[in-house]
Amino acid sequence: MVRRFPEPAVWNPVRHRLQFTPLEILELAVGAVTLLPVRIVCLIITWPLTMFSIYLAGIGSRVGDRLSPLQRLWLFKVSTPLTRLCFFFFGFLWVKYKGKRAPHQEAPVNVVAPHASPHDGMFAGGLIYGSMLSCKELADHFVTRILVIAGELVIVDRSSAEARAKVKDAVLAFLQDPTRQTHLMAFAEGTCGNGESLLCFRRGSFLAGVPVQPIALDFGSAQKLASWTFDGNHVAIGVLLQLCRLHTPLTIRFLDVYYPSEAEKEDATLFADNVQAVMARALNIPHTRHTYEDGVLAMKAMELGLPSSAGTIECGAVKPALGLSGDELADQLKRFAAINTVKDASVTVEQMASYFAWPVQQHVQSLFNEYDTGHCKALTFRDFLFGLVDLTHAVPNREELESKIYERLSNEKGAVDRSGVLQLLESADDADVSGEDA
Repeated sequence: MVRRFPEPAVWNPVRHRLQFTPLEILELAVGAVTLLPVRIVCLIITWPLTMFSIYLAGIGSRVGDRLSPLQRLWLFKVSTPLTRLCFFFFGFLWVKYKGKRAPHQEAPVNVVAPHASPHDGMFAGGLIYGSMLSCKELADHFVTRILVIAGELVIVDRSSAEARAKVKDAVLAFLQDPTRQTHLMAFAEGTCGNGESLLCFRRGSFLAGVPVQPIALDFGSAQKLASWTFDGNHVAIGVLLQLCRLHTPLTIRFLDVYYPSEAEKEDATLFADNVQAVMARALNIPHTRHTYEDGVLAMKAMELGLPSSAGTIECGAVKPALGLSGDELADQLKRFAAINTVKDASVTVEQMASYFAWPVQQHVQSLFNEYDTGHCKALTFRDFLFGLVDLTHAVPNREELESKIYERLSNEKGAVDRSGVLQLLESADDADVSGEDA
């Protein structure tokens, strides 16, 4: 039987909606008239100057090159103050720092979270500074390539399983390079959530098994403006609203260095999970096993007319147990959408029976109840997947599948007719499971 998991602390960490109190609406309205025009003009002047100064800092260098002492001096003395000025005009009038950053020799890796907006990289690079672990797509465009060169970013390819397997090589190469004197920084979640919980930490930052220092970004009451995720407002709306606020609070918290145990050095997943738990406690928010793939499934769900919550199944926990690829999960979501005719992200026994042409009899109701983990007379997509894999992928042949279902249902009260089980399977075989006609 497929292993079951407890319900996640947060069902949908990739959904974000803006909600304001009357006082906040008044503040934004006044700021739109008074602050917004001034700040836009100031940013039009300072932002190009800042980018040009960063370009000069990296001139003559290519992606992956080390900056010379002169380039680094220019970056810190000219580009960094200009960057801080841009943040000031952006609404970050001051930034609080709590704790102390450990030296490179003590904790060469910095893990930053939560990752809730596309601005986080600028905050980390401009206010903390370090060589960030970043996707190779950033090096493909002129503007972002400037930041990649000047920031000495470590580029990794996430386009395939083979490429992702080389992340450890990139991390080790950075840490073992004696010419590197900066920290390696990474947003361990690997994607943007809504900032109200910590998503599953990716293994890449922990593969080397060296001490890490967690760094928490705390936007306080402004988190709802800073958040940008799969199911939320457009990034431009968040930027404009931030420009309308008098001050956007930001506290950068340097937590205690985390020294891995021998078990954690051998198991990067265990190491990542434990650091995630430490950061969640420090931020007083829950942590989950949701990943980037949950966001992809959430977008797929919305394309199929379902709420985004239908796709957030906590892939970090569920996917390894199910043994399904991302494409297979998307196919099953399409099948689930075809069954869920009212598009409310939950399937009733009547909808299931109608789709597979089953009569709603005792053996059908008993099988349905077996996977209704919430006892709410409806199956979520997560429940649906567990039932699908448990009853099909986990058995080698049809005879054993029939016996397994019969045995499962025989545990319910009352006798079960074996012919009913055969009828259930035969009608499921005849049904269109592709969802193409949905």
